[in-house]
Amino acid sequence: MGDEKPCSPSEADPLIRPRRSYRRYQSSCVYVAIALFFITFTIVNFSISLSKDPLDPDVRERIRKDWNIELRRHEEEVLKHIEIKKRWLLEDKEHEREVEEKRKHEEEERLRLNMFWTDLTSHRCTSYATREYTARLVNVPSYYNRRVEACMATPVTIHGVEYTPKWCEDHGPNNVVGHWEVDQHQPDCAPYWTWYKDFGCISPGSGQRRIEHYLEHLPSGADWKEFCATTPASFLGMHFVGSEFCFQWNGGTYGHWVFDDASCN
Repeated sequence: MGDEKPCSPSEADPLIRPRRSYRRYQSSCVYVAIALFFITFTIVNFSISLSKDPLDPDVRERIRKDWNIELRRHEEEVLKHIEIKKRWLLEDKEHEREVEEKRKHEEEERLRLNMFWTDLTSHRCTSYATREYTARLVNVPSYYNRRVEACMATPVTIHGVEYTPKWCEDHGPNNVVGHWEVDQHQPDCAPYWTWYKDFGCISPGSGQRRIEHYLEHLPSGADWKEFCATTPASFLGMHFVGSEFCFQWNGGTYGHWVFDDASCN
Protein backbone atom coordinates (compact mmCIF):
# COMPACT_ATOMS: atom_id res chain seq x y z
CA MET A 1 0.00 0.00 0.00
CA GLY A 2 1.45 3.38 -1.01
CA ASP A 3 5.22 3.55 -1.04
CA GLU A 4 5.84 1.92 2.41
CA LYS A 5 8.60 -0.65 2.51
CA PRO A 6 8.25 -3.66 4.76
CA CYS A 7 10.94 -4.43 7.34
CA SER A 8 11.20 -8.03 6.08
CA PRO A 9 11.27 -9.50 2.59
CA SER A 10 8.03 -10.82 1.05
CA GLU A 11 7.32 -13.37 -1.65
CA ALA A 12 6.69 -10.52 -4.09
CA ASP A 13 10.22 -9.25 -3.87
CA PRO A 14 12.31 -10.10 -6.88
CA LEU A 15 14.71 -12.91 -6.29
CA ILE A 16 17.42 -11.04 -8.07
CA ARG A 17 17.13 -7.91 -5.84
CA PRO A 18 20.55 -6.89 -4.65
CA ARG A 19 21.45 -8.09 -1.12
CA ARG A 20 22.61 -4.59 -0.11
CA SER A 21 19.04 -3.25 -0.31
CA TYR A 22 17.71 -6.03 2.03
CA ARG A 23 20.43 -5.44 4.57
CA ARG A 24 19.61 -1.73 4.59
CA TYR A 25 15.98 -2.51 5.54
CA GLN A 26 17.11 -4.93 8.24
CA SER A 27 19.50 -2.34 9.76
CA SER A 28 16.68 0.19 9.85
CA CYS A 29 14.57 -2.19 11.94
CA VAL A 30 17.42 -2.75 14.37
CA TYR A 31 17.93 0.99 14.80
CA VAL A 32 14.22 1.49 15.43
CA ALA A 33 14.17 -1.29 18.03
CA ILE A 34 17.20 0.15 19.82
CA ALA A 35 15.65 3.61 19.81
CA LEU A 36 12.38 2.26 21.20
CA PHE A 37 14.31 0.41 23.94
CA PHE A 38 16.16 3.56 25.03
CA ILE A 39 12.98 5.61 24.99
CA THR A 40 11.18 3.01 27.10
CA PHE A 41 14.12 2.75 29.52
CA THR A 42 14.26 6.54 29.90
CA ILE A 43 10.52 6.76 30.58
CA VAL A 44 10.67 3.99 33.20
CA ASN A 45 13.65 5.55 34.98
CA PHE A 46 12.00 8.93 34.92
CA SER A 47 8.85 7.45 36.46
CA ILE A 48 10.90 5.72 39.17
CA SER A 49 12.78 8.93 39.92
CA LEU A 50 9.49 10.78 40.20
CA SER A 51 8.20 8.13 42.59
CA LYS A 52 11.23 8.82 44.85
CA ASP A 53 11.24 12.59 44.59
CA PRO A 54 10.76 13.92 48.18
CA LEU A 55 9.16 17.06 46.76
CA ASP A 56 6.43 15.09 45.05
CA PRO A 57 3.19 15.30 47.15
CA ASP A 58 2.40 11.61 46.71
CA VAL A 59 5.90 10.63 47.76
CA ARG A 60 5.76 12.88 50.80
CA GLU A 61 2.42 11.43 51.81
CA ARG A 62 3.77 7.88 51.49
CA ILE A 63 6.85 8.81 53.58
CA ARG A 64 4.59 10.39 56.20
CA LYS A 65 2.49 7.22 56.40
CA ASP A 66 5.65 5.08 56.79
CA TRP A 67 6.83 7.35 59.61
CA ASN A 68 3.49 7.08 61.37
CA ILE A 69 3.66 3.29 61.16
CA GLU A 70 7.19 3.25 62.64
CA LEU A 71 6.14 5.72 65.34
CA ARG A 72 3.22 3.52 66.37
CA ARG A 73 5.50 0.48 66.49
CA HIS A 74 7.99 2.39 68.67
CA GLU A 75 5.22 3.56 71.01
CA GLU A 76 3.96 0.00 71.33
CA GLU A 77 7.47 -1.23 72.23
CA VAL A 78 7.86 1.55 74.82
CA LEU A 79 4.52 0.68 76.41
CA LYS A 80 5.47 -2.98 76.44
CA HIS A 81 8.77 -2.22 78.24
CA ILE A 82 6.95 0.01 80.74
CA GLU A 83 4.49 -2.78 81.53
CA ILE A 84 7.33 -5.29 81.98
CA LYS A 85 9.15 -2.89 84.33
CA LYS A 86 5.99 -2.34 86.37
CA ARG A 87 5.51 -6.10 86.67
CA TRP A 88 9.12 -6.56 87.81
CA LEU A 89 8.74 -3.82 90.42
CA LEU A 90 5.59 -5.43 91.74
CA GLU A 91 7.33 -8.80 91.91
CA ASP A 92 10.32 -7.26 93.74
CA LYS A 93 8.03 -5.55 96.25
CA GLU A 94 6.12 -8.79 96.78
CA HIS A 95 9.40 -10.66 97.34
CA GLU A 96 10.62 -8.01 99.79
CA ARG A 97 7.31 -8.18 101.64
CA GLU A 98 7.56 -11.96 101.90
CA VAL A 99 11.15 -11.74 103.17
CA GLU A 100 10.19 -9.12 105.75
CA GLU A 101 7.21 -11.16 106.92
CA LYS A 102 9.41 -14.23 107.25
CA ARG A 103 11.99 -12.25 109.23
CA LYS A 104 9.33 -10.89 111.58
CA HIS A 105 7.87 -14.35 112.04
CA GLU A 106 11.28 -15.80 112.87
CA GLU A 107 12.01 -12.91 115.24
CA GLU A 108 8.72 -13.44 117.05
CA GLU A 109 9.37 -17.17 117.31
CA ARG A 110 12.92 -16.58 118.56
CA LEU A 111 11.68 -14.16 121.21
CA ARG A 112 8.91 -16.57 122.20
CA LEU A 113 11.45 -19.33 122.68
CA ASN A 114 13.63 -16.91 124.68
CA MET A 115 16.96 -17.82 123.04
CA PHE A 116 19.95 -16.01 124.55
CA TRP A 117 23.76 -16.06 124.64
CA THR A 118 25.96 -17.55 127.30
CA ASP A 119 29.69 -18.18 127.83
CA LEU A 120 30.77 -14.94 126.12
CA THR A 121 34.56 -15.25 125.71
CA SER A 122 37.19 -12.87 124.34
CA HIS A 123 39.97 -14.28 122.14
CA ARG A 124 43.01 -13.04 120.26
CA CYS A 125 43.33 -9.73 118.47
CA THR A 126 42.65 -10.25 114.77
CA SER A 127 43.69 -6.84 113.37
CA TYR A 128 44.29 -3.27 114.56
CA ALA A 129 41.97 -2.47 117.54
CA THR A 130 39.86 -5.55 116.74
CA ARG A 131 39.30 -8.64 118.92
CA GLU A 132 37.42 -11.86 118.33
CA TYR A 133 34.61 -12.93 120.69
CA THR A 134 32.51 -16.09 120.84
CA ALA A 135 29.37 -17.14 122.71
CA ARG A 136 26.94 -20.06 122.77
CA LEU A 137 23.25 -19.74 121.95
CA VAL A 138 21.08 -21.59 124.47
CA ASN A 139 17.41 -22.45 124.90
CA VAL A 140 17.23 -23.68 121.30
CA PRO A 141 14.62 -26.50 120.92
CA SER A 142 15.81 -29.73 119.33
CA TYR A 143 13.10 -29.47 116.63
CA TYR A 144 14.14 -25.94 115.65
CA ASN A 145 15.69 -26.12 112.13
CA ARG A 146 16.70 -22.49 111.68
CA ARG A 147 19.44 -22.35 114.26
CA VAL A 148 21.96 -20.46 112.11
CA GLU A 149 19.34 -17.86 111.19
CA ALA A 150 18.47 -17.42 114.87
CA CYS A 151 22.17 -17.14 115.73
CA MET A 152 22.78 -14.43 113.10
CA ALA A 153 19.73 -12.45 114.26
CA THR A 154 20.41 -12.54 118.01
CA PRO A 155 22.57 -9.64 119.28
CA VAL A 156 24.98 -9.75 122.22
CA THR A 157 26.16 -6.84 124.36
CA ILE A 158 29.95 -6.27 124.52
CA HIS A 159 31.30 -3.22 126.39
CA GLY A 160 27.83 -1.71 126.43
CA VAL A 161 27.27 -2.04 122.69
CA GLU A 162 25.04 -4.59 120.91
CA TYR A 163 26.55 -6.62 118.07
CA THR A 164 25.12 -9.34 115.85
CA PRO A 165 27.47 -12.25 114.95
CA LYS A 166 29.74 -12.04 111.94
CA TRP A 167 29.30 -15.78 111.39
CA CYS A 168 27.81 -18.81 113.21
CA GLU A 169 28.63 -22.50 113.66
CA ASP A 170 25.86 -25.04 114.11
CA HIS A 171 27.05 -28.07 116.09
CA GLY A 172 23.58 -29.16 117.23
CA PRO A 173 20.59 -27.80 119.19
CA ASN A 174 22.62 -27.01 122.33
CA ASN A 175 25.85 -26.06 120.61
CA VAL A 176 25.29 -23.12 118.27
CA VAL A 177 28.34 -20.82 118.46
CA GLY A 178 28.41 -17.18 117.34
CA HIS A 179 31.58 -15.31 116.35
CA TRP A 180 32.15 -11.56 116.58
CA GLU A 181 34.97 -9.24 115.53
CA VAL A 182 34.64 -6.16 117.71
CA ASP A 183 36.58 -3.03 116.70
CA GLN A 184 35.58 -0.80 119.62
CA HIS A 185 37.02 -0.48 123.13
CA GLN A 186 39.93 -2.84 122.41
CA PRO A 187 43.04 -0.91 123.58
CA ASP A 188 45.09 -4.10 124.01
CA CYS A 189 44.75 -4.67 120.27
CA ALA A 190 46.03 -1.23 119.25
CA PRO A 191 49.81 -1.09 118.59
CA TYR A 192 51.46 2.11 117.35
CA TRP A 193 54.43 3.27 115.27
CA THR A 194 57.65 4.62 116.81
CA TRP A 195 61.31 5.19 115.85
CA TYR A 196 60.64 7.35 112.83
CA LYS A 197 63.54 7.18 110.35
CA ASP A 198 63.97 9.03 107.08
CA PHE A 199 66.06 7.06 104.58
CA GLY A 200 66.02 9.95 102.09
CA CYS A 201 65.47 9.71 98.36
CA ILE A 202 65.36 6.23 96.86
CA SER A 203 67.83 7.34 94.20
CA PRO A 204 68.85 10.62 92.55
CA GLY A 205 66.10 11.87 90.31
CA SER A 206 63.62 9.21 91.47
CA GLY A 207 61.16 11.75 92.88
CA GLN A 208 60.39 9.41 95.80
CA ARG A 209 61.38 9.21 99.47
CA ARG A 210 61.44 6.22 101.88
CA ILE A 211 60.34 6.36 105.53
CA GLU A 212 60.64 3.59 108.14
CA HIS A 213 58.74 3.04 111.42
CA TYR A 214 58.97 0.46 114.18
CA LEU A 215 55.72 -1.18 115.34
CA GLU A 216 55.42 -0.97 119.11
CA HIS A 217 53.05 -2.84 121.46
CA LEU A 218 52.28 -5.69 119.04
CA PRO A 219 49.78 -8.06 120.78
CA SER A 220 51.21 -11.38 121.87
CA GLY A 221 50.59 -14.17 119.38
CA ALA A 222 49.11 -11.78 116.83
CA ASP A 223 49.70 -11.93 113.09
CA TRP A 224 52.41 -9.27 112.67
CA LYS A 225 51.74 -8.89 108.94
CA GLU A 226 48.07 -8.17 109.57
CA PHE A 227 48.79 -5.59 112.26
CA CYS A 228 51.56 -3.97 110.26
CA ALA A 229 49.16 -3.56 107.32
CA THR A 230 46.22 -2.24 109.42
CA THR A 231 47.87 0.01 112.04
CA PRO A 232 47.39 3.62 110.87
CA ALA A 233 50.30 6.07 110.61
CA SER A 234 50.59 9.84 110.17
CA PHE A 235 53.71 11.83 109.27
CA LEU A 236 54.73 14.81 107.12
CA GLY A 237 51.11 15.87 106.86
CA MET A 238 50.07 12.54 105.36
CA HIS A 239 47.88 9.75 106.77
CA PHE A 240 48.07 6.03 105.93
CA VAL A 241 45.74 3.18 106.99
CA GLY A 242 48.77 0.91 107.40
CA SER A 243 52.26 0.22 106.18
CA GLU A 244 52.92 -0.29 102.47
CA PHE A 245 55.78 -2.75 103.09
CA CYS A 246 56.32 -4.87 106.23
CA PHE A 247 59.23 -6.99 107.45
CA GLN A 248 60.67 -8.36 110.68
CA TRP A 249 64.26 -7.97 111.82
CA ASN A 250 65.84 -9.02 115.12
CA GLY A 251 62.43 -9.89 116.61
CA GLY A 252 60.88 -6.52 115.74
CA THR A 253 58.28 -5.51 113.14
CA TYR A 254 59.02 -2.64 110.80
CA GLY A 255 56.98 -0.77 108.22
CA HIS A 256 58.21 1.11 105.17
CA TRP A 257 56.45 3.83 103.16
CA VAL A 258 57.50 5.13 99.75
CA PHE A 259 55.87 8.36 98.57
CA ASP A 260 56.36 11.11 96.01
CA ASP A 261 58.67 13.94 97.04
CA ALA A 262 59.51 16.81 94.66
CA SER A 263 62.78 17.44 96.49
CA CYS A 264 64.02 14.05 95.21
CA ASN A 265 63.68 15.01 91.54
